[in-house]
Amino acid sequence: MLGIGLAVMVVLGIVLITIIGHGNSTVDASGTTTGVAPAYGSLNHPKGTCGNASQAPCPVSDPAWVSVGAGSPAAVASAITTNQEFIALASQYGFTSLDIPALVHAYRAHTGVDYYDDDHWVVSVRNNTGMRCGLFDFVFDRAHSRMRFSSYGVLTAQDPHALQAFPYVSSSAALSRLQTQRKLKVLASTRPELIFFPIDPSFPYLTSPVHKWAGGGNSAMNPMWHMSGSDRHDYFLGADLYVHGQQDLPITTGQP
Repeated sequence: MLGIGLAVMVVLGIVLITIIGHGNSTVDASGTTTGVAPAYGSLNHPKGTCGNASQAPCPVSDPAWVSVGAGSPAAVASAITTNQEFIALASQYGFTSLDIPALVHAYRAHTGVDYYDDDHWVVSVRNNTGMRCGLFDFVFDRAHSRMRFSSYGVLTAQDPHALQAFPYVSSSAALSRLQTQRKLKVLASTRPELIFFPIDPSFPYLTSPVHKWAGGGNSAMNPMWHMSGSDRHDYFLGADLYVHGQQDLPITTGQP
């Protein structure tokens, strides 16, 4: 009986050694270490619906897009600082901080082009002296909570906007002009929103002697304030500080 018991113990010991050894091999093969998440499709990670034998390749993330999470100004500001274009331009132009990003809504745009159809986040940046030295524009894909770099405008020390944060016309100034020029208040439960629109091709030059327009709104970096008046009509104010009606806006025609 004693001999049988010893034999059983030896066999169990061999089995345990084999199991422990196999377990170590599994960890090594998967390439995982403490504190590191297992890779997609690794030996100790559930297989998915792509990237495996006889399956379609997994989609590759587009590095041009940056996730913005909740889409709040704070979340957007944090995401901007991780954008590759932002990092590269910071090195080139020497800005060290940014102001609060402003959301600019696409207005009456159905072009099929994301630049015009999507909202934008625009933010001014400052150098180490506190002067504004540039303006960033990002296209905002609201459906997927992400944004991509669109453009960057340089501001020199001589530019009057070097002393101002974007937007350069405040919402309070827009409301004041609505009251003084139109004798109206803003409609209850509404507030001014920044907008831009696809401009009519007849206005290729905003200083054209034939097609004059100085109100702005032609880009997210040169927006207008959209206000719902207490008379339930829409009003707009931009760089010219004049309150326009919707019929005044040079929005491109022929959109669906």
